[in-house]
Amino acid sequence: MPLIVIFEAMTLYEFEALDLTEKAEAVWRGTFLAYREADGRRIQLYSLPGCYVEAFYDPQSNKITDFRSFTGKQLLVPYLEQLNLF
Repeated sequence: MPLIVIFEAMTLYEFEALDLTEKAEAVWRGTFLAYREADGRRIQLYSLPGCYVEAFYDPQSNKITDFRSFTGKQLLVPYLEQLNLF
């Protein structure tokens, strides 16, 4: 039987417990906020109900290689110029 994951009001810890495919599904249901480039990768920032998530995309392999979830505001600093806070 396939695993059914519910993405509403997911906590940071619940997100971290997901495998890479489940994390991707959760992120695509989130809200895209901004992106940046670093180390040859495109990093996209998403907002989920319980946390923020960065999706790391490698253009050479054309794949998402990793996700980083967080709740603190410090990791939002690289995106501040793109975010409309008012």
